[in-house]
Amino acid sequence: MTAQPKEPSIRDRVEQRPSFSLGKIKQTTKRELIIRFVAGALTSVAAGTVTLVFGARVGGILLGFPAIMAASLTLIEEEEDASEAREDARGAIVGASALTLFAAVAALTFGHMPGGLVLLASTLVWAGAAVLGYVVLWWR
Repeated sequence: MTAQPKEPSIRDRVEQRPSFSLGKIKQTTKRELIIRFVAGALTSVAAGTVTLVFGARVGGILLGFPAIMAASLTLIEEEEDASEAREDARGAIVGASALTLFAAVAALTFGHMPGGLVLLASTLVWAGAAVLGYVVLWWR
């Protein structure tokens, strides 16, 4: 029996930092766009259903879930590898957590503060949480 290489966990650092490439956008196929659209639509329908059943406060928190994340991770794993999909999942967790904090701050402060201040406070919390998550997970 040969020893299999250890599968990295979501906490393991990777060599490549997050980046953006216009060339990757141009390589997107119609199939990938359809998968992302359908996954996003289904997630939005689920969030809308939860909102109708449990109310806007509960449904609003679901807006922190990236609507096309499941489809994107599947496509990334198919085209690249599990390590790349894991790295994107890590970024999505940071982003969704920060956006959920935005929603929570807004939900708790609307009605107690002027709307502009609520949005400012929520945005500052979102930005701070996102930057903190990036620093903790990717800063070297």
